[in-house]
Amino acid sequence: MGVIIEMHKNENTLFPENKIILLNGNTLDCYPVEEEVEVVEDNLKLDTTGQYFSVGGRRLKPVPPTPKEEEEQCELFVKNAFYLLAHRERILNDSRMFLCPVHVKNGLAYTGTSGFHNPTLGIYIEWWQNCQGAMLTEKKGKRSLVYHLAGSPLSGANHCVAICEDGKKKDVTLLPFRDYWPVFMGINQRYTEAKCKYQAYNLQQVLDILKHEDNGGVDSFTLETDFLRHEIMTLKKQLETLKKDRDNWYEKYNELLVKEHETKMRVFYKEYHELEVKTNIEIEQLREQKKGLKVELKSGRLSNIDYQRQLTPINKRIKELERGLSYFKYQKVREMFPDGDVSFMMIEKQFKTDQD
Repeated sequence: MGVIIEMHKNENTLFPENKIILLNGNTLDCYPVEEEVEVVEDNLKLDTTGQYFSVGGRRLKPVPPTPKEEEEQCELFVKNAFYLLAHRERILNDSRMFLCPVHVKNGLAYTGTSGFHNPTLGIYIEWWQNCQGAMLTEKKGKRSLVYHLAGSPLSGANHCVAICEDGKKKDVTLLPFRDYWPVFMGINQRYTEAKCKYQAYNLQQVLDILKHEDNGGVDSFTLETDFLRHEIMTLKKQLETLKKDRDNWYEKYNELLVKEHETKMRVFYKEYHELEVKTNIEIEQLREQKKGLKVELKSGRLSNIDYQRQLTPINKRIKELERGLSYFKYQKVREMFPDGDVSFMMIEKQFKTDQD
């Protein structure tokens, strides 16, 4: 689902000095901070506080209230989520925008916020783009973006939140949860070092720059394209799953058919195999005759007219034999199973090894 690489393996990503490489392959120039912060690896670890989540009830208890300033920054991000996504190309081409901090606290039962510390604007955009289901489109066309992840990595129970285009928030359950949180965490951990070493705008600065550049307008075409592309990805995944289910049920159905008609099928295939052997022997003899005629023609002992006169009935007989075998193969099966539930390939697959 989404990003193909296994991000949950938590392997460090090495970037060139003063650069970061995005998931799409783009390389962005970065600007070192004056006083570099010590890099602390954001790895999963057991949460011993018990404050972030409890898994006792059906709904998971969220993190305690954050300071007012962080809460305001979180609301600013949520309020402008669709506007920011519409400017994804601009954000994904400026490291200071990409590394802009987003004050949303995601986390898991048992591990708390570890693995999810300090997400950035670019991380959210990459997650939305690469994780199927992070961008939601309902049947009536209502669209939303998942922005808060909370759940259990073991049971898969989760209580997440999405923001709709009309600004309303809604609770969502993401299934299976393992298809979502490892992708987000993997993208977040990819840029752990960069978040400590390089300059970043704050969210208000990003919004001010974007609104100055576009006069506050939103590229609805970009949003429409993103959601449609995402929906196509999701439907393709669903189609793959349905095809696998279909093939599994079809295989089980075929197994039952074989068991039900095994005797009849076995008798037919034995007859077919005997006819096939007999037919191939005669065809091989006729082909040897053709080779002999060719030798006679080349030696001059046989004129071209006589060669064609003798060759024609041989070719005709070969075609008759081939057609007869093909007719027996398919027509007999059709007569035995007029509903088309059983094919010759099914019978051959079941009994071929018995004849070899």
